[in-house]
Amino acid sequence: MCPNKIALLLGALAAFAAAQETAAVEGVVVNKVTGAGIGGATVRFVAPKASRYEITTDDAGAFRILGVKPGDYNASVEKSGYFPDSEVFALLGDRPPYHVSPSGDPLHLRLELNPPAVLRGRALGADGNPARAFIDLGIGRTGRTAYTGADGSFVFENLQPGRYTLLARPKAVEPVTRQEGSRTEAVATYYPSVVDPTQAESIVARAGAELSGYEIRIQSVPVYRVRGIVLNPDGKPAAKAVVELQARVPGGNVDQFLIPGNIRQSFSIRTAEIVLQDTEPFVTGSDGVFEFPSVRAGEWIVRAEGEPVLNESREISGVGSTAFSLGRGDPDDLKIQLATPFRLSGIAVLSDGSPPPSGVILGVSFSSETGRSGSGGLTGSGGALRLDVIPGAHEIRANVMMGNYYADSILLGSTDITRQRVELTPASPPIKVILKPTGTLRGTIEDASTGTVVLFPQSFTGVGYSTQSSGEKTFELAGMPPGEYFAIALDRFDARTMSDALRLRSMMPMATSVRIEQGSTASVRLKVNHPLE
Repeated sequence: MCPNKIALLLGALAAFAAAQETAAVEGVVVNKVTGAGIGGATVRFVAPKASRYEITTDDAGAFRILGVKPGDYNASVEKSGYFPDSEVFALLGDRPPYHVSPSGDPLHLRLELNPPAVLRGRALGADGNPARAFIDLGIGRTGRTAYTGADGSFVFENLQPGRYTLLARPKAVEPVTRQEGSRTEAVATYYPSVVDPTQAESIVARAGAELSGYEIRIQSVPVYRVRGIVLNPDGKPAAKAVVELQARVPGGNVDQFLIPGNIRQSFSIRTAEIVLQDTEPFVTGSDGVFEFPSVRAGEWIVRAEGEPVLNESREISGVGSTAFSLGRGDPDDLKIQLATPFRLSGIAVLSDGSPPPSGVILGVSFSSETGRSGSGGLTGSGGALRLDVIPGAHEIRANVMMGNYYADSILLGSTDITRQRVELTPASPPIKVILKPTGTLRGTIEDASTGTVVLFPQSFTGVGYSTQSSGEKTFELAGMPPGEYFAIALDRFDARTMSDALRLRSMMPMATSVRIEQGSTASVRLKVNHPLE
Protein backbone atom coordinates (compact mmCIF):
# COMPACT_ATOMS: atom_id res chain seq x y z
CA MET A 1 0.00 0.00 0.00
CA CYS A 2 1.38 3.39 -0.96
CA PRO A 3 2.30 5.90 1.74
CA ASN A 4 -0.48 8.31 0.70
CA LYS A 5 -3.16 5.65 1.10
CA ILE A 6 -1.70 4.62 4.46
CA ALA A 7 -1.83 8.26 5.62
CA LEU A 8 -5.44 8.60 4.48
CA LEU A 9 -6.38 5.37 6.26
CA LEU A 10 -4.69 6.46 9.48
CA GLY A 11 -6.46 9.83 9.28
CA ALA A 12 -9.82 8.13 8.82
CA LEU A 13 -9.14 5.82 11.75
CA ALA A 14 -8.17 8.78 13.93
CA ALA A 15 -11.34 10.64 12.95
CA PHE A 16 -13.41 7.52 13.69
CA ALA A 17 -11.74 7.13 17.10
CA ALA A 18 -12.39 10.79 17.91
CA ALA A 19 -16.05 10.41 16.93
CA GLN A 20 -16.34 7.38 19.19
CA GLU A 21 -15.16 9.51 22.12
CA THR A 22 -17.99 12.05 21.77
CA ALA A 23 -21.76 11.93 22.07
CA ALA A 24 -24.89 13.79 21.04
CA VAL A 25 -27.17 15.92 23.20
CA GLU A 26 -30.68 16.53 21.93
CA GLY A 27 -33.92 17.82 23.32
CA VAL A 28 -36.66 20.38 23.17
CA VAL A 29 -37.38 23.78 24.71
CA VAL A 30 -41.03 24.27 25.65
CA ASN A 31 -43.41 26.78 27.15
CA LYS A 32 -43.86 25.53 30.71
CA VAL A 33 -47.53 26.51 30.80
CA THR A 34 -48.71 25.29 27.38
CA GLY A 35 -46.07 22.67 26.58
CA ALA A 36 -45.62 24.13 23.08
CA GLY A 37 -42.14 24.15 21.57
CA ILE A 38 -40.30 27.49 21.49
CA GLY A 39 -38.35 28.26 18.34
CA GLY A 40 -35.35 30.57 18.28
CA ALA A 41 -34.33 29.84 21.87
CA THR A 42 -30.62 29.79 22.69
CA VAL A 43 -29.46 26.61 24.44
CA ARG A 44 -26.09 26.52 26.17
CA PHE A 45 -24.47 23.30 27.34
CA VAL A 46 -21.42 24.03 29.45
CA ALA A 47 -18.85 22.06 31.44
CA PRO A 48 -17.33 24.31 34.15
CA LYS A 49 -13.90 25.56 33.04
CA ALA A 50 -14.01 23.24 30.00
CA SER A 51 -16.19 22.64 26.96
CA ARG A 52 -19.00 24.95 25.88
CA TYR A 53 -21.66 24.36 23.22
CA GLU A 54 -24.37 26.72 22.00
CA ILE A 55 -27.23 26.14 19.58
CA THR A 56 -30.55 27.70 18.54
CA THR A 57 -33.78 25.69 18.55
CA ASP A 58 -35.77 25.13 15.36
CA ASP A 59 -39.38 26.27 14.85
CA ALA A 60 -40.64 23.31 16.90
CA GLY A 61 -38.24 24.06 19.79
CA ALA A 62 -36.00 21.06 19.04
CA PHE A 63 -32.20 21.05 19.09
CA ARG A 64 -29.36 18.58 18.61
CA ILE A 65 -25.72 19.10 19.56
CA LEU A 66 -23.16 16.72 18.01
CA GLY A 67 -19.59 16.00 19.04
CA VAL A 68 -20.05 16.68 22.75
CA LYS A 69 -17.04 15.65 24.79
CA PRO A 70 -17.64 13.36 27.80
CA GLY A 71 -18.06 15.05 31.16
CA ASP A 72 -20.47 16.77 33.54
CA TYR A 73 -22.46 19.69 32.17
CA ASN A 74 -24.91 22.45 33.04
CA ALA A 75 -27.67 23.46 30.64
CA SER A 76 -29.30 26.88 30.34
CA VAL A 77 -31.76 28.37 27.89
CA GLU A 78 -32.93 31.88 27.08
CA LYS A 79 -35.39 33.51 24.71
CA SER A 80 -36.52 37.11 24.56
CA GLY A 81 -39.97 37.44 26.11
CA TYR A 82 -39.56 34.34 28.30
CA PHE A 83 -37.97 33.68 31.68
CA PRO A 84 -35.89 30.73 32.93
CA ASP A 85 -37.75 28.15 34.97
CA SER A 86 -35.15 28.65 37.72
CA GLU A 87 -33.06 31.68 38.61
CA VAL A 88 -30.17 29.54 39.79
CA PHE A 89 -27.24 28.23 37.83
CA ALA A 90 -24.61 25.62 38.64
CA LEU A 91 -22.51 26.32 41.70
CA LEU A 92 -18.80 26.05 41.08
CA GLY A 93 -17.57 23.04 43.02
CA ASP A 94 -20.89 21.15 42.97
CA ARG A 95 -21.32 18.41 40.41
CA PRO A 96 -23.34 19.63 37.40
CA PRO A 97 -26.59 17.74 36.80
CA TYR A 98 -25.98 16.28 33.31
CA HIS A 99 -23.41 13.60 32.50
CA VAL A 100 -22.27 12.80 28.97
CA SER A 101 -20.74 9.37 28.29
CA PRO A 102 -18.81 8.54 25.09
CA SER A 103 -20.33 6.21 22.49
CA GLY A 104 -23.63 6.08 24.35
CA ASP A 105 -27.16 6.94 23.37
CA PRO A 106 -27.91 10.66 22.91
CA LEU A 107 -28.68 12.55 26.10
CA HIS A 108 -32.27 13.82 25.98
CA LEU A 109 -33.18 17.13 27.64
CA ARG A 110 -36.49 18.89 28.15
CA LEU A 111 -35.88 22.53 29.02
CA GLU A 112 -38.72 24.81 30.10
CA LEU A 113 -39.20 28.56 29.87
CA ASN A 114 -41.85 30.56 31.69
CA PRO A 115 -44.07 32.88 29.65
CA PRO A 116 -44.41 36.38 31.13
CA ALA A 117 -47.28 37.53 33.30
CA VAL A 118 -49.29 40.74 32.97
CA LEU A 119 -50.49 42.84 35.91
CA ARG A 120 -53.17 45.52 35.54
CA GLY A 121 -54.82 47.86 38.01
CA ARG A 122 -55.72 51.45 38.70
CA ALA A 123 -55.05 54.19 41.22
CA LEU A 124 -57.76 56.38 42.72
CA GLY A 125 -57.61 59.51 44.83
CA ALA A 126 -59.10 59.79 48.30
CA ASP A 127 -62.26 61.13 46.63
CA GLY A 128 -62.60 58.01 44.49
CA ASN A 129 -61.69 59.73 41.22
CA PRO A 130 -58.88 58.46 38.95
CA ALA A 131 -55.46 59.59 40.14
CA ARG A 132 -52.27 60.39 38.25
CA ALA A 133 -49.52 58.44 39.99
CA PHE A 134 -46.23 56.58 39.67
CA ILE A 135 -46.71 52.87 40.38
CA ASP A 136 -43.61 51.11 41.70
CA LEU A 137 -43.41 47.35 41.43
CA GLY A 138 -41.70 45.23 44.06
CA ILE A 139 -40.51 47.82 46.64
CA GLY A 140 -37.21 48.49 44.93
CA ARG A 141 -36.48 44.87 44.03
CA THR A 142 -37.28 45.14 40.35
CA GLY A 143 -36.82 48.84 39.71
CA ARG A 144 -39.88 48.95 37.41
CA THR A 145 -42.27 51.88 37.41
CA ALA A 146 -45.50 52.44 35.48
CA TYR A 147 -47.52 55.63 35.05
CA THR A 148 -51.28 55.82 35.32
CA GLY A 149 -53.41 57.07 32.45
CA ALA A 150 -56.19 59.61 32.58
CA ASP A 151 -58.52 56.91 33.92
CA GLY A 152 -56.03 55.96 36.67
CA SER A 153 -55.15 52.64 35.01
CA PHE A 154 -51.68 51.09 34.89
CA VAL A 155 -50.18 47.91 33.43
CA PHE A 156 -46.98 45.90 33.86
CA GLU A 157 -46.32 43.65 30.87
CA ASN A 158 -43.59 41.05 30.31
CA LEU A 159 -43.53 40.43 34.04
CA GLN A 160 -41.28 37.73 35.41
CA PRO A 161 -43.23 35.19 37.49
CA GLY A 162 -42.81 35.90 41.19
CA ARG A 163 -44.17 37.74 44.22
CA TYR A 164 -44.59 41.50 43.98
CA THR A 165 -45.76 44.54 45.93
CA LEU A 166 -47.33 47.69 44.47
CA LEU A 167 -46.69 51.24 45.67
CA ALA A 168 -48.58 54.25 44.27
CA ARG A 169 -46.87 57.63 44.56
CA PRO A 170 -48.99 60.70 43.69
CA LYS A 171 -47.69 62.39 40.54
CA ALA A 172 -49.24 65.75 41.39
CA VAL A 173 -49.48 66.30 45.14
CA GLU A 174 -52.92 67.45 46.20
CA PRO A 175 -53.15 70.78 48.04
CA VAL A 176 -52.39 70.48 51.72
CA THR A 177 -55.44 70.48 53.96
CA ARG A 178 -55.04 72.27 57.27
CA GLN A 179 -57.31 71.31 60.14
CA GLU A 180 -56.85 72.19 63.82
CA GLY A 181 -53.14 72.92 63.31
CA SER A 182 -52.31 69.70 61.45
CA ARG A 183 -51.56 69.16 57.74
CA THR A 184 -52.86 66.31 55.62
CA GLU A 185 -51.72 65.33 52.17
CA ALA A 186 -51.94 62.48 49.67
CA VAL A 187 -48.97 60.18 50.32
CA ALA A 188 -47.39 57.08 48.81
CA THR A 189 -49.82 54.19 49.32
CA TYR A 190 -49.27 50.44 49.10
CA TYR A 191 -51.71 47.91 47.73
CA PRO A 192 -54.35 47.40 49.12
CA SER A 193 -54.62 51.11 50.00
CA VAL A 194 -52.41 51.22 53.12
CA VAL A 195 -49.56 53.57 54.03
CA ASP A 196 -47.85 51.21 56.49
CA PRO A 197 -45.44 48.90 54.58
CA THR A 198 -46.06 46.10 57.09
CA GLN A 199 -49.69 45.98 55.94
CA ALA A 200 -48.86 45.79 52.24
CA GLU A 201 -50.09 42.62 50.52
CA SER A 202 -47.95 40.77 48.02
CA ILE A 203 -49.27 39.69 44.65
CA VAL A 204 -48.29 36.33 43.19
CA ALA A 205 -47.83 36.50 39.41
CA ARG A 206 -47.64 32.99 37.95
CA ALA A 207 -46.21 32.21 34.53
CA GLY A 208 -48.54 33.35 31.75
CA ALA A 209 -51.09 34.82 34.18
CA GLU A 210 -53.28 37.80 33.25
CA LEU A 211 -53.85 39.61 36.54
CA SER A 212 -56.26 42.54 36.79
CA GLY A 213 -58.44 44.47 39.19
CA TYR A 214 -55.69 45.62 41.57
CA GLU A 215 -56.95 48.95 42.86
CA ILE A 216 -55.03 51.35 45.11
CA ARG A 217 -56.85 54.28 46.72
CA ILE A 218 -54.20 56.86 47.56
CA GLN A 219 -54.54 57.86 51.20
CA SER A 220 -54.39 61.32 52.74
CA VAL A 221 -52.72 61.42 56.17
CA PRO A 222 -51.04 63.95 58.47
CA VAL A 223 -47.64 64.97 57.08
CA TYR A 224 -44.57 66.76 58.40
CA ARG A 225 -41.55 68.55 56.96
CA VAL A 226 -38.15 66.93 57.56
CA ARG A 227 -35.14 69.21 57.23
CA GLY A 228 -31.44 68.94 58.05
CA ILE A 229 -27.88 69.26 56.84
CA VAL A 230 -25.22 66.89 55.54
CA LEU A 231 -21.64 67.53 56.65
CA ASN A 232 -18.43 66.19 55.15
CA PRO A 233 -15.99 64.27 57.40
CA ASP A 234 -14.23 67.61 58.01
CA GLY A 235 -17.46 69.18 59.30
CA LYS A 236 -18.14 71.40 56.27
CA PRO A 237 -21.44 71.31 54.32
CA ALA A 238 -21.50 68.49 51.79
CA ALA A 239 -22.62 69.51 48.30
CA LYS A 240 -24.12 67.01 45.85
CA ALA A 241 -24.77 64.47 48.60
CA VAL A 242 -27.62 62.07 47.81
CA VAL A 243 -30.06 61.90 50.73
CA GLU A 244 -32.68 59.14 51.07
CA LEU A 245 -35.52 58.91 53.54
CA GLN A 246 -36.49 55.37 54.44
CA ALA A 247 -39.16 53.88 56.67
CA ARG A 248 -38.05 51.47 59.35
CA VAL A 249 -40.11 48.30 59.30
CA PRO A 250 -39.88 45.49 61.89
CA GLY A 251 -39.50 42.05 60.37
CA GLY A 252 -38.35 40.97 56.94
CA ASN A 253 -35.20 40.32 55.00
CA VAL A 254 -31.97 42.30 55.11
CA ASP A 255 -29.09 41.90 52.66
CA GLN A 256 -30.67 38.94 50.94
CA PHE A 257 -28.28 36.80 48.93
CA LEU A 258 -28.65 33.66 46.90
CA ILE A 259 -25.84 31.24 46.25
CA PRO A 260 -26.56 29.83 42.80
CA GLY A 261 -26.53 26.10 42.48
CA ASN A 262 -28.59 23.24 41.04
CA ILE A 263 -27.36 21.09 43.90
CA ARG A 264 -27.53 23.50 46.81
CA GLN A 265 -28.89 26.98 47.30
CA SER A 266 -28.67 29.32 50.26
CA PHE A 267 -30.80 32.26 51.29
CA SER A 268 -30.70 34.53 54.32
CA ILE A 269 -33.57 34.63 56.80
CA ARG A 270 -33.81 37.76 58.90
CA THR A 271 -36.34 39.12 61.34
CA ALA A 272 -34.29 42.23 62.10
CA GLU A 273 -35.38 45.67 60.91
CA ILE A 274 -35.44 46.48 57.23
CA VAL A 275 -35.83 49.80 55.48
CA LEU A 276 -38.23 50.57 52.64
CA GLN A 277 -38.02 53.71 50.56
CA ASP A 278 -41.16 55.47 49.36
CA THR A 279 -39.80 58.96 48.67
CA GLU A 280 -37.53 60.33 45.94
CA PRO A 281 -33.88 61.02 46.90
CA PHE A 282 -32.77 64.61 47.54
CA VAL A 283 -29.48 66.03 46.24
CA THR A 284 -27.94 68.74 48.42
CA GLY A 285 -26.72 72.10 47.18
CA SER A 286 -23.57 73.96 48.25
CA ASP A 287 -25.07 74.55 51.72
CA GLY A 288 -25.52 70.79 52.35
CA VAL A 289 -29.16 71.31 53.35
CA PHE A 290 -31.84 68.73 52.54
CA GLU A 291 -35.61 68.86 52.90
CA PHE A 292 -38.51 66.44 52.52
CA PRO A 293 -41.66 68.57 52.67
CA SER A 294 -44.33 65.91 53.20
CA VAL A 295 -43.50 62.86 55.33
CA ARG A 296 -46.05 60.80 57.23
CA ALA A 297 -45.72 59.93 60.91
CA GLY A 298 -43.64 56.90 61.89
CA GLU A 299 -40.11 55.60 62.45
CA TRP A 300 -37.61 56.79 59.85
CA ILE A 301 -34.00 56.62 58.78
CA VAL A 302 -32.33 59.33 56.72
CA ARG A 303 -29.20 58.21 54.88
CA ALA A 304 -26.72 60.26 52.88
CA GLU A 305 -23.90 59.41 50.48
CA GLY A 306 -21.33 61.99 49.40
CA GLU A 307 -19.62 62.43 46.07
CA PRO A 308 -17.08 59.69 45.26
CA VAL A 309 -13.44 60.64 45.75
CA LEU A 310 -10.29 58.88 44.64
CA ASN A 311 -8.48 57.20 47.51
CA GLU A 312 -5.63 54.72 47.05
CA SER A 313 -6.53 54.19 43.37
CA ARG A 314 -10.18 53.48 44.16
CA GLU A 315 -13.28 55.61 44.38
CA ILE A 316 -14.96 55.77 47.78
CA SER A 317 -17.87 57.79 49.11
CA GLY A 318 -18.52 59.09 52.57
CA VAL A 319 -21.78 57.81 54.03
CA GLY A 320 -23.83 58.64 57.11
CA SER A 321 -27.27 58.12 58.59
CA THR A 322 -29.50 58.85 61.53
CA ALA A 323 -32.79 57.46 62.85
CA PHE A 324 -35.70 59.51 64.18
CA SER A 325 -39.40 59.36 65.03
CA LEU A 326 -41.97 61.57 63.34
CA GLY A 327 -45.35 62.51 64.75
CA ARG A 328 -45.02 65.69 66.79
CA GLY A 329 -43.93 68.72 64.85
CA ASP A 330 -41.50 69.31 61.96
CA PRO A 331 -37.89 68.34 62.69
CA ASP A 332 -35.63 70.91 61.03
CA ASP A 333 -32.26 70.34 62.71
CA LEU A 334 -31.27 66.80 61.67
CA LYS A 335 -27.54 66.45 61.13
CA ILE A 336 -25.77 63.75 59.15
CA GLN A 337 -22.00 63.54 59.49
CA LEU A 338 -20.44 61.64 56.59
CA ALA A 339 -17.72 59.16 57.43
CA THR A 340 -15.24 57.57 55.04
CA PRO A 341 -15.07 53.75 54.98
CA PHE A 342 -11.81 52.35 56.25
CA ARG A 343 -10.09 49.08 55.53
CA LEU A 344 -10.32 46.62 58.43
CA SER A 345 -7.89 43.73 58.33
CA GLY A 346 -8.99 40.22 59.14
CA ILE A 347 -8.37 36.54 58.66
CA ALA A 348 -10.36 33.31 58.52
CA VAL A 349 -8.87 30.20 60.10
CA LEU A 350 -9.93 26.69 61.03
CA SER A 351 -10.37 25.79 64.68
CA ASP A 352 -6.80 24.42 64.78
CA GLY A 353 -5.41 27.72 63.51
CA SER A 354 -4.64 26.54 59.98
CA PRO A 355 -5.89 28.45 56.92
CA PRO A 356 -9.08 27.25 55.20
CA PRO A 357 -8.69 24.97 52.16
CA SER A 358 -8.64 26.42 48.68
CA GLY A 359 -12.16 26.98 47.35
CA VAL A 360 -13.73 28.14 50.61
CA ILE A 361 -15.59 31.43 50.08
CA LEU A 362 -16.56 33.50 53.10
CA GLY A 363 -18.76 36.58 53.11
CA VAL A 364 -18.66 39.10 55.95
CA SER A 365 -21.29 41.81 56.51
CA PHE A 366 -21.56 44.69 58.97
CA SER A 367 -24.86 46.17 60.17
CA SER A 368 -25.54 49.19 62.35
CA GLU A 369 -28.76 50.49 63.86
CA THR A 370 -29.51 52.26 60.59
CA GLY A 371 -28.77 49.42 58.16
CA ARG A 372 -25.88 47.92 56.24
CA SER A 373 -22.58 49.56 57.10
CA GLY A 374 -19.86 47.47 55.48
CA SER A 375 -18.96 44.22 53.77
CA GLY A 376 -16.11 42.06 52.57
CA GLY A 377 -14.93 38.51 52.19
CA LEU A 378 -12.22 35.97 51.62
CA THR A 379 -9.94 37.32 48.91
CA GLY A 380 -6.71 35.33 48.84
CA SER A 381 -4.57 32.50 50.09
CA GLY A 382 -4.00 32.08 53.79
CA GLY A 383 -7.55 33.08 54.68
CA ALA A 384 -6.96 36.84 54.36
CA LEU A 385 -10.12 38.97 54.56
CA ARG A 386 -10.65 42.25 52.72
CA LEU A 387 -13.17 44.36 54.67
CA ASP A 388 -14.52 47.89 54.22
CA VAL A 389 -16.56 49.41 57.02
CA ILE A 390 -17.85 52.76 58.29
CA PRO A 391 -16.63 53.84 61.75
CA GLY A 392 -19.23 53.19 64.42
CA ALA A 393 -21.06 50.45 66.30
CA HIS A 394 -21.70 47.29 64.27
CA GLU A 395 -22.78 43.69 64.46
CA ILE A 396 -20.53 41.49 62.33
CA ARG A 397 -21.89 38.42 60.58
CA ALA A 398 -19.93 35.82 58.62
CA ASN A 399 -21.33 33.18 56.31
CA VAL A 400 -19.49 30.46 54.39
CA MET A 401 -20.91 30.62 50.88
CA MET A 402 -18.84 27.77 49.47
CA GLY A 403 -17.17 24.91 51.33
CA ASN A 404 -18.23 22.50 54.06
CA TYR A 405 -17.48 24.82 56.98
CA TYR A 406 -19.45 27.29 59.05
CA ALA A 407 -18.47 30.43 60.96
CA ASP A 408 -18.48 29.29 64.59
CA SER A 409 -17.24 32.52 66.18
CA ILE A 410 -15.82 35.96 65.41
CA LEU A 411 -12.98 37.56 67.40
CA LEU A 412 -11.95 41.21 67.51
CA GLY A 413 -8.37 40.93 68.61
CA SER A 414 -8.70 38.33 71.39
CA THR A 415 -12.31 39.23 72.36
CA ASP A 416 -15.21 37.06 71.22
CA ILE A 417 -17.79 39.41 69.64
CA THR A 418 -20.07 36.78 68.08
CA ARG A 419 -23.64 38.16 67.80
CA GLN A 420 -22.60 41.32 69.67
CA ARG A 421 -22.49 44.95 68.65
CA VAL A 422 -19.02 46.45 68.80
CA GLU A 423 -17.46 49.86 68.13
CA LEU A 424 -15.09 49.84 65.15
CA THR A 425 -12.54 52.51 64.22
CA PRO A 426 -9.44 52.60 61.99
CA ALA A 427 -7.47 51.75 65.15
CA SER A 428 -9.47 48.56 65.82
CA PRO A 429 -7.51 45.28 65.93
CA PRO A 430 -8.00 42.70 63.15
CA ILE A 431 -10.98 40.38 63.23
CA LYS A 432 -10.64 36.61 63.13
CA VAL A 433 -13.37 34.26 61.91
CA ILE A 434 -13.13 30.71 63.28
CA LEU A 435 -14.41 28.04 60.88
CA LYS A 436 -15.52 24.53 61.87
CA PRO A 437 -16.69 21.49 59.86
CA THR A 438 -20.38 21.27 59.04
CA GLY A 439 -22.84 18.38 59.13
CA THR A 440 -24.88 16.65 56.43
CA LEU A 441 -28.58 15.91 56.00
CA ARG A 442 -29.62 12.90 53.95
CA GLY A 443 -33.12 11.72 53.30
CA THR A 444 -35.84 10.42 51.05
CA ILE A 445 -38.92 12.00 49.51
CA GLU A 446 -41.91 9.68 49.81
CA ASP A 447 -44.47 9.20 47.02
CA ALA A 448 -42.60 11.50 44.63
CA SER A 449 -39.37 11.56 42.65
CA THR A 450 -39.10 15.33 42.28
CA GLY A 451 -39.28 18.25 44.67
CA THR A 452 -37.26 20.86 46.49
CA VAL A 453 -36.11 20.21 50.04
CA VAL A 454 -35.91 23.36 52.18
CA LEU A 455 -34.04 23.45 55.47
CA PHE A 456 -34.36 26.52 57.70
CA PRO A 457 -33.33 27.30 61.31
CA GLN A 458 -36.00 26.95 63.98
CA SER A 459 -34.87 30.36 65.27
CA PHE A 460 -35.95 31.87 61.90
CA THR A 461 -32.71 33.84 61.72
CA GLY A 462 -29.51 33.15 59.87
CA VAL A 463 -29.31 31.12 56.68
CA GLY A 464 -31.64 28.58 55.08
CA TYR A 465 -30.71 25.95 52.50
CA SER A 466 -32.40 24.04 49.72
CA THR A 467 -31.63 21.26 47.29
CA GLN A 468 -33.50 20.06 44.22
CA SER A 469 -34.28 16.38 43.86
CA SER A 470 -35.01 15.40 40.26
CA GLY A 471 -35.51 11.82 39.13
CA GLU A 472 -34.38 10.44 42.48
CA LYS A 473 -36.24 9.91 45.74
CA THR A 474 -33.11 10.57 47.78
CA PHE A 475 -31.37 13.85 48.51
CA GLU A 476 -28.34 15.14 50.37
CA LEU A 477 -27.55 18.56 51.83
CA ALA A 478 -23.91 18.95 52.82
CA GLY A 479 -22.30 21.97 54.48
CA MET A 480 -24.96 22.49 57.17
CA PRO A 481 -23.97 24.33 60.37
CA PRO A 482 -24.94 22.42 63.53
CA GLY A 483 -28.31 23.34 65.00
CA GLU A 484 -32.04 22.75 65.16
CA TYR A 485 -33.82 22.98 61.80
CA PHE A 486 -37.16 22.51 60.12
CA ALA A 487 -37.10 20.43 56.92
CA ILE A 488 -39.85 20.42 54.31
CA ALA A 489 -40.20 19.12 50.75
CA LEU A 490 -42.06 21.41 48.34
CA ASP A 491 -43.42 20.79 44.86
CA ARG A 492 -42.29 24.28 43.83
CA PHE A 493 -39.79 26.75 45.19
CA ASP A 494 -39.09 30.49 44.88
CA ALA A 495 -35.87 31.49 46.61
CA ARG A 496 -36.92 35.16 46.63
CA THR A 497 -39.79 34.42 49.03
CA MET A 498 -37.99 31.90 51.23
CA SER A 499 -36.16 34.71 53.04
CA ASP A 500 -39.45 35.88 54.56
CA ALA A 501 -39.58 34.62 58.14
CA LEU A 502 -43.38 35.01 58.30
CA ARG A 503 -43.77 32.82 55.23
CA LEU A 504 -41.51 30.17 56.73
CA ARG A 505 -43.51 30.19 59.97
CA SER A 506 -46.63 29.34 57.97
CA MET A 507 -44.86 26.15 56.84
CA MET A 508 -44.12 24.92 60.37
CA PRO A 509 -47.15 22.57 60.57
CA MET A 510 -45.93 20.79 57.43
CA ALA A 511 -42.25 20.67 58.42
CA THR A 512 -40.20 18.01 60.20
CA SER A 513 -37.85 18.86 63.07
CA VAL A 514 -34.21 17.92 62.41
CA ARG A 515 -31.06 18.25 64.51
CA ILE A 516 -27.69 18.42 62.73
CA GLU A 517 -24.47 17.75 64.60
CA GLN A 518 -20.99 18.95 63.65
CA GLY A 519 -19.19 16.50 61.39
CA SER A 520 -22.04 13.96 61.36
CA THR A 521 -24.93 12.94 59.10
CA ALA A 522 -28.62 13.17 60.02
CA SER A 523 -31.44 11.33 58.22
CA VAL A 524 -35.04 12.30 57.51
CA ARG A 525 -38.08 11.13 55.51
CA LEU A 526 -40.27 13.81 53.92
CA LYS A 527 -43.48 14.04 51.93
CA VAL A 528 -43.95 16.64 49.20
CA ASN A 529 -46.12 19.61 50.22
CA HIS A 530 -47.70 22.44 48.30
CA PRO A 531 -46.51 25.83 49.65
CA LEU A 532 -49.19 28.18 50.90
CA GLU A 533 -49.63 31.50 49.11
